[in-house]
Formats: sequence, structure tokens, C-alpha cells
Amino acid sequence: MGRKVSLGAAISFAAVVSAVTVSLTYVYAMDVFNTRVADVNQRQAMYTKLSEIDQKTRQDYIGEITESALNDGICAGYIAGLSDPDARYLSAERYLAYTSGGQTQTIGAGIRTIQDADGNMEIIEVFPGSAAERAGLRKGDVITAIDGREVIRLTYGEALTQLDGAAGSAVRFNVLRAPEDGGDLQQLEFNIVRAEYSRPLIDSAVINGNVGYISVVAFQESMLEQFTQILNSFREQNVCGLVIDLRSNSGGSVEAMAQALDELLPAGNMVMSIDKSGETTAQYLSDAGELGLPISVIIDGSTYGAAEIFAADIQDYDRGLLIGGTTAGYGVQTEVVPLSDGSAVILPTARYIRVDGTEIHGAGISPDMEISLNEEQQAQFNRESLALSDDPQAQAAVTALMRQGAAVAEPPGTVSSSAEEPSAEEASGAESSGEEAAGTEGSSGTEAAAESSSAS
Repeated sequence: MGRKVSLGAAISFAAVVSAVTVSLTYVYAMDVFNTRVADVNQRQAMYTKLSEIDQKTRQDYIGEITESALNDGICAGYIAGLSDPDARYLSAERYLAYTSGGQTQTIGAGIRTIQDADGNMEIIEVFPGSAAERAGLRKGDVITAIDGREVIRLTYGEALTQLDGAAGSAVRFNVLRAPEDGGDLQQLEFNIVRAEYSRPLIDSAVINGNVGYISVVAFQESMLEQFTQILNSFREQNVCGLVIDLRSNSGGSVEAMAQALDELLPAGNMVMSIDKSGETTAQYLSDAGELGLPISVIIDGSTYGAAEIFAADIQDYDRGLLIGGTTAGYGVQTEVVPLSDGSAVILPTARYIRVDGTEIHGAGISPDMEISLNEEQQAQFNRESLALSDDPQAQAAVTALMRQGAAVAEPPGTVSSSAEEPSAEEASGAESSGEEAAGTEGSSGTEAAAESSSAS
């Protein structure tokens, strides 16, 4: 029999519970209130300080004040105060140039860059017909200053912003160039007038007799139709496998990357991210249709962003082998926020993760077979003069296709001893998946080659 509790005791207990609940709620509410008040006070102090500067400047400054430049400078300074290289402020003019990046015609100097080990900007592509090409800039040149501002004193995002500008506007580059004869570095200066130029988006070929090769320099929506056409052409030519070259790929559109990748993967999550609150989101899903060919993907330290997600998914879904070196480890998701006056800010809002939850940012994607270019080969690659037949990474990618069951017509020579062999389990799994894929009709899939998110 249960123990009886008097009505008075029950009421007293309920009162105590209610009092404790109210107290805890009050403490939590006060904590939230105090946090918000502190935030409001900090903001008010910021506005007050800015008002004091504005008042004194307008009262005593001897020079002329250009209101639009002043407003842009204030906004740019706010974003710079985040000390985040991925956060950028774009003036209305620069935002207009930025939004042209998804088209086949764009405006700028006509170069694509990455940040080098010293914090300068290395040119990894000069677009044909661009102002930069006409001025004599070359792939491999290192930009040390833009309009007199030293690049190493800027965040990479700020440096990219300095490259942007309207058609007809001028920009001055200070450049270091390594002479072809191996002498001392040359210090050069280039004055360039920004103009429209066309960006080639895809490069493809059939190598080693019957291997489809596609180079993807960045992913953009405007390349997807041609991307599919290339893969369909490879099907008609009965290629035995596909080599996807993501070296010097600086990312581009994650959405475009996902559309291309969907052709190569089974059903599952393709792009996942984790935000400020720790919430994980699956942004893009692949369907069940996939290309029925063995795949090798070439990566290196200049493989960035969306291209790293691409490589990670190929590896995580056992759809192929990764060849080359560890990728850059850039896995930040940014959001472009247009502002009321036509300007915009670019803010990091999440980090991309692999399907197992591992973060890409700071870690990169490691290859299944580590193959390096020697100094001479790397110099040739940077100048786009290294033939695929003489490229150890490209030929190792062909060898990796053979390990997945591809019947290559013209097998490459012996792979360099610097190669790191996959484990027996990995090799067995890769061969198995390759054999199964070889007997399956896939949907359509493709890869590309082209522009970059850091093209200007």
C-alpha cells in the first residue's frame, strides 16, 4: 500500500518547487539580460567613439572629405577588425565586379592567385586575352604590393579586394619573378588597366590511349553544361577510366561542385557543415546514379575549398584513389550579404566537414598515394609546360586506375619510389569497387577546368 501524503505537505512541496523554478528562471533571465546590456553598452561605446572621431575630423581636418570613400572605409575597417582573412567588405563597385565571377565574361586584371608561404600572392593562372597577359604577367610571378600596399601586411581577403575594380580603372603591381635561367629574382612593376576578359572553364583530353583526363581549376555554374558534354564524349570514346586533376584548384562554387560530384557518387550526403552553434547541416545530397568508371583524383597543396570537399567525398565513398599531396586545408563556408547601398560583406558562417564529421579546415585531405614533383617538374607545371606524359602525378593517377581494374591501353612506366602504397585493405576495396563500376552503366558525370574564386 502506498504511503499517504497530507494535502498540506503536498501544497508546501509544490510551493518550494515553484520558488526554486522561479529563482532559477530569474537567475538565467538576469544572466541573459546582463549579457545583452553589456553588448548594448559595448556597441554604444563604439558608436560614441566613432561619433567623436567624426566630429573632430569634420571640424579640424585640413583635407577634403569624400563621403562615399569615408563610409566604405568605416565598413572596411569594421570587417578588418575581425582579423579574419575570409571576411571581406566589398564596395558597390567591387561587389559588381565580384558578382560577374560566375559568367564567362568578367572584369579585372585577368589573373588567378593563391597565397604563398610568405603571405604574398602567387599567380597560378593568367587568363588568355586579359589585361594581365597583354602587360606581360606570367604564371609563377609573385605579387608583393598592390597600388603601393604591401601584400604581406594585408589579409588575403583584403589583398583580393585590392585586385577588384571596374573596367577602365588602373592597378599597379610590384612583382617578383624567378628568371628561367635560375638567376636572382627580378623585381618588376606592372601598370594594368582592368578590362573584360573570357575565362576558359574546362580542359580535357584522352591520355594513355583510352583514359579520360579533365582538369578542373575551379567549379562554377557556367561550366556545368560543358562538363556533362565532356563526360558524355568520353563515354562515346569508351574510355576505361577517369583522371580528375584538381591541382591549383582554388575552389569556386560549392553548389556547382556538388552538381558535378553528384554524377560520380552513390546516394548520400555530399556537402556537410557545422555552424557557430554546433549544428550540423547536410547541404547537398547525391542521388543513386553514378558514373560506372574507375576514378583517380590528383590533388596538391594548392587544392582549395570546394575542390577539397570533392576529393574528400571521392575518398570517403570509396569511389576512387587520391594521388599527389595533402590539400590546403581550407574548409570555411562564407555567406555574401548584400547591403542596401549596393555594397556587400562576405562573412564566414560555418566550416565544412567530411561525412564522418572530421573538419577539413586546417587538416586538408591526404592522398592515398603520395607522389611529389621534383623542383624542375614543379617549375614546369607552374608554367604549364609539363607534359602529362612526363608528369609523375598524372601517370601515377593512371596507374591507380589500373589498380581499380581499368584496362589502360598505354600503361605508364614505373611509378616513382616516393609513392606511398595504399594498404592491402584499401587496395582491395578500390579494386573491388572499380570492377563493379566497370560492369555498370552510370548516369553522367564530369569534371572541368577553369576559373577561380580568386580570379581578378
